[in-house]
Amino acid sequence: MNLKENKNHNSLVFMNLTELRLINIFFIGLITYSIGFSLASTSFVNFILCNIIQLLGVAMFLPSSLLLLDFKIDAIYFKTLIFLYIFYLNTIVLRGFSFDYYYIKETIIDGWYGIFIYLTPLCCLFPIKVSVAKKIFDSINIFSVLFVFLVLVFSPILFSGGGQEVMAITENFSRTLGISAGFVLLTFPYHSHKINALAIFSLSLVLLIATFQARRGLMLYCALIILFAGILYLANGKNRSVIIIFSLMVFSSATLIGTEIFNKTDLFYKLNERGLEDTRSNVETRFFEDMTELDWIIGKGINGQYFSPGIVWNGEVSVYRSIIETDYLQIILKGGFISLGLLLLIMIPAAFLGIFYSNNILSKAAGIWIFIGVVNMYPSTVNTFTLNYILVWYAVGICYSNKFRRIDDKIISNYFKNIKKQVVNESA
Repeated sequence: MNLKENKNHNSLVFMNLTELRLINIFFIGLITYSIGFSLASTSFVNFILCNIIQLLGVAMFLPSSLLLLDFKIDAIYFKTLIFLYIFYLNTIVLRGFSFDYYYIKETIIDGWYGIFIYLTPLCCLFPIKVSVAKKIFDSINIFSVLFVFLVLVFSPILFSGGGQEVMAITENFSRTLGISAGFVLLTFPYHSHKINALAIFSLSLVLLIATFQARRGLMLYCALIILFAGILYLANGKNRSVIIIFSLMVFSSATLIGTEIFNKTDLFYKLNERGLEDTRSNVETRFFEDMTELDWIIGKGINGQYFSPGIVWNGEVSVYRSIIETDYLQIILKGGFISLGLLLLIMIPAAFLGIFYSNNILSKAAGIWIFIGVVNMYPSTVNTFTLNYILVWYAVGICYSNKFRRIDDKIISNYFKNIKKQVVNESA
């Protein structure tokens, strides 16, 4: 490898010292914010204390994220659309934003539907480097440990009867802390057996809780991650014939056992009880009736609501709702078909490039993660300020980076295997 090629590779692998400090602060802030938001959903921890924890997180991740942004984009298609999309998101925020103290406070501490959703796409402008991806994996591991710990602490609640509070805890813990472990599984060759085992345990726990509480969208999310992780494992396994035979045996056994116990245990009771129960058509009908032609085009802004009386949410009976639990409709409610169209025009080609036009597993996993997110935007909520959604947008940046997609997998693998021996390249 000549000097020029070595320098190009280093610029795609290593962070400089400034980037290292900023990315560390960003993820420490994100972890802090997510802990506060997750605990706030339980109602067992003082709400004011949770808000203070969240604000400390904001003070760290917000300025550091802005300083990390790199506006040098080579792909003209992506450059045009992402700047247009960011501009349009700003118009959504401006339509309905209030400078009232309580409104600002609520939109900051709302980790799912607050203002930070509209800043998350900026994460695709973070430095696209292997070392940044390593920091993401480190954060995922921390989130997984926190998720397992909180599930153990709140297991009497999570594995008890239903109710909106239990549903909120299940969804919050899983989507805020647990589900991102799936990205580790999609990139399993880069990680140690312990890290992969933690990811498997964390995702299995998400699936277990989702099944017990009959959270069908969450179950689909987990199932798709496991499916694609299995495909990648088979594609990269050494003894493929043995792996295929073993996988078929495990699948067959699991199917037989699952069929046998499905109606004999309480684990699947709620899932069996709900089955194909239609829990959304009434809400969606009200949504369709309330939207005008202009609303369908540009949405109703950040505070957009639709007339839907009689829905119990957070202990109150609604008249107007600002949330609809189908992500595509939620995006349309706030920003119309323009917002949804721009989003899909960015994400679908990104997923295609990552999956089919890349030389390394990390880029392929990024494309798959985007695809899984796009699919799950119908039955569940993906568009939230969580590590999961941040990862979707960073994956977009990876997939549109032609140079990164062309990196040989050995270079990325060697970096992860020799991470303790690596030093930060100040000239990167």
